Amino acid sequence: MNVNVPFVLHKHDPRSGSEHYDLRFLDPKDSKLLHSFAFGSDFLDKKNDKISGVKTRDHDPRWLELKSYRLTTIEKGTCTILIQRPNYFELQFNGEILKGKYRLFKLKTKRGDQWLFIVDRRKMESVHYDPFELLSEVLKKRGL
Repeated sequence: MNVNVPFVLHKHDPRSGSEHYDLRFLDPKDSKLLHSFAFGSDFLDKKNDKISGVKTRDHDPRWLELKSYRLTTIEKGTCTILIQRPNYFELQFNGEILKGKYRLFKLKTKRGDQWLFIVDRRKMESVHYDPFELLSEVLKKRGL
């Protein structure tokens, strides 16, 4: 597939519920749709390669630029959708924090909205890269 699309990573402090991160990226097959996933507040702090999340309702592309006191934009950029299927995505992120290949798998659960976000270590170049190592540095620069 190899289609470049915009993405945004928000820190979300909702009126009700707990603080979490929202990852959204444009669907290349429908430019009026942002795929949206919510991950726990420790999403960027984990050193684990597997992070569970929830697929939330699809959003309008205006959310790529949305400004709100409840949303903090952590990162914006482009990602390449390498493979897109109804229950699976293979993505290449080109950001400062989200950088490298990731896979999103839909899990077979009763709720039906659980997904797994996995750092793709297959066929990695000889670069020793920790996708989360720059987080504190980047957030410090941005005053967050």
